Amino acid sequence: MYFAPFIVRAEHERKVPVVIERATAEDLKATAKVPKWQTDWTSEYLADEKIEKYSLKTKEGNLIALGAYRVMGRKAYVYILYLESAPASNPTLTAKREYYGIGEVMIAFGIKFSIDSGCRDDVLFEAKTPELARHYEKDFHARPVATLNSDGPQRYMLADEDAWNLFEKFLAEEEP
Repeated sequence: MYFAPFIVRAEHERKVPVVIERATAEDLKATAKVPKWQTDWTSEYLADEKIEKYSLKTKEGNLIALGAYRVMGRKAYVYILYLESAPASNPTLTAKREYYGIGEVMIAFGIKFSIDSGCRDDVLFEAKTPELARHYEKDFHARPVATLNSDGPQRYMLADEDAWNLFEKFLAEEEP
């Protein structure tokens, strides 16, 4: 079985194969170009060497999303610090998205990253909005966990069978 990530093009509801690989300096710099992303991925916050940044691109090389991942707790789990879609597919920036399923595949990649890093399949992430929190609980069966700051965003964990159920959606019999 192979990890075969995809997103869905909203225009025709078809799966589009994508490539997830380490983000390049050019990928990160693109977040400051017009149209601007919500976050500057060259910021000091994301510059920590322990944070591994990955890009999600179409096979043609179009940058669709970025994700920041970090192995935590002596390889206990992977913390997904931040995920962001490009402006054309970000529902907070546009009414009509070009692609969807981006967050789902980036979390699935986090699960793969967890497995590859010796952390079983456990991932921890935060919901930036109450709508995302409901989405994570309903659609991914993510479980709320304690947060560091009571005023901060709700934290969620995907582990065991719930993580596998999401991850296996992106598995294929043959190498993509």
